[in-house]
Amino acid sequence: MNLNPDLILDRTEACRTLGISRQTLLSWIRKGKLRIWKRVGQGSNAALLFERRHIEELTTPKEAIIPTN
Repeated sequence: MNLNPDLILDRTEACRTLGISRQTLLSWIRKGKLRIWKRVGQGSNAALLFERRHIEELTTPKEAIIPTN
């Protein structure tokens, strides 16, 4: 995937979009509910980057998702 800034969210933007705290974001990552696209750096100060489409999928009500078979 190309690094298009419009398609990537950082940790703060992801939390704001989802309406959740940093702790909840990290919990969702541990539980596998959310995937990190890229980790930049080491430890707790690492920058976490997410694909906008994955974040937006979590904000879309399940009833609104129509399968495309």
